[in-house]
Amino acid sequence: MAMNPALPAGAIALSAVLWGTWWWPMRLLDAQGLGVAWASLVIYATATAFLAPFAWARRRHLRAGGGLLVGVGASLGILLVLWNLAVVLGDVVRVTLLFYLTPIWATLLARFVLHETIGRLRAAAIAAGLGGAAVVLGVPGETAVPLPHGAGDWLGLACGMIFAVSLTLARLGSRTSADGETQGLGGFEQSFVAFVFGAAGCALWVALDPSAAPPGRAVVAGAPLAAAIALVWLLPQTILVLWGAARFDPGRTAILMLLEVIAASVSATIVAGDLLSGRDLTGCALILVAGALEAQSLRRPPPTRAA
Repeated sequence: MAMNPALPAGAIALSAVLWGTWWWPMRLLDAQGLGVAWASLVIYATATAFLAPFAWARRRHLRAGGGLLVGVGASLGILLVLWNLAVVLGDVVRVTLLFYLTPIWATLLARFVLHETIGRLRAAAIAAGLGGAAVVLGVPGETAVPLPHGAGDWLGLACGMIFAVSLTLARLGSRTSADGETQGLGGFEQSFVAFVFGAAGCALWVALDPSAAPPGRAVVAGAPLAAAIALVWLLPQTILVLWGAARFDPGRTAILMLLEVIAASVSATIVAGDLLSGRDLTGCALILVAGALEAQSLRRPPPTRAA
C-alpha cells in the first residue's frame, strides 16, 4: 500500500517550523547564564549519547562514508555551533534570510567544483538571492555596497556558505548503483557525525576560552534544560526531516524547508517583538523566490558537466 505523501510532507514542514523557532531555546539558555558554548556542548553531547547505540548498529555505514563523511560531518558540526551563536547575537529574521542565500554558494560550488553548467533556473535563483541580500543589507540613503551589519549577520552569511560546502561534499559522495539508483552518504550518518563534531568543537571552545564556561550555579540550573531541549527539540526535528526527505521529492522537500524562514519571521515577531519593515519583507520575498527556484531545479534532470 502506497504511503500518503501528506505524511512525509507534514514531517518535513514540522521540522522546518522547529528549525525556524530554534532561536528561542538558545536565547532562553543564554538568558539563564549557560552561554552558547556550554549550552551547545550539552545539547550535542546529549544527542550524540542518545544516537550512539544506533550509530554502533550502523557502524558499517559510518566506515563506508570515509573521509567525505568526516568532511560533511565536520562542516555541519561547525555550522550547528555557529548557527547557535548567530541566533543569540543577531536579529533572527536577518540571520535566517542571510543563511538562505545558500543557493548562490551551492550553485557557484556546483559550477567550479562539480563542473556543472548553470541552467536558467539556478541563474535566476542567484539573481533573486543577490537582490534579496541587497535589499535586506542595504541602508536607505546610503550608496555603499550592502554588507552585513554585525556579528549576527556575518555568522548567518557564513553558515549559509558552510552549508553549501557540506552539500557539495555530500554530492561528491553520491554514486550510481548498478540498477541506476543514486546512493550516497546516509542522512543519519551525516547527522550523527555532525553532532559528534559539534560537541567536540564546543568542548575545545570551552577549554581554550575560560570565559565561555558559565558559573557552577548556571550549569546546575541550565544543563538539565539543555539536555531536555536536545531530546525533545533537536532530535525530533532531525528525525522528522530525515524520515520525510527519504520519502519525498527533493525539490518539494527544499520548498517545504523554506517554511523555516516564515517560522523564524512569525516567531520573532510574536515572541521577541521584532517587527519586519517593508524592506525586510521585500528581501524575504526575493530570497524565498531564490530558494523556490533552486528547489525547482532539483526536479529537473541533472545538469550536464561543463567541458
